[in-house]
Amino acid sequence: MERLLMDILNAGIALFQNGEEKVKQSLAELDKIYQELRAKGEINRSMEANRVRELLNKTVQDATEILSKGEESRQQAFAKLQENFIRLSAEIESSIPEPLKAAAKNTLDELKHLLSKKQ
Repeated sequence: MERLLMDILNAGIALFQNGEEKVKQSLAELDKIYQELRAKGEINRSMEANRVRELLNKTVQDATEILSKGEESRQQAFAKLQENFIRLSAEIESSIPEPLKAAAKNTLDELKHLLSKKQ
């Protein structure tokens, strides 16, 4: 589960670091991670795991919506995707075990920096 959470954070970094032209590639990666989380969800039904899955599902849906819109609407949808990642990264940060927090700190900090830069 921890590996998947780190994969989500890394996909967010890739998305916001590279911009909209990489949305399709990042979306494919997020969808793959979501499918893995959903499969593992049958094992882990904790409230934190459910919130992460719900937020990730919403993020994948919003990213899919971005790809189907015109440029102006795409920018608005991209801002919505950014909001989702802000909530998703906060949820991940609060749900990862303490020993992993130290290892995840740099990744979380980099994603937070990219998200704040885009606002």
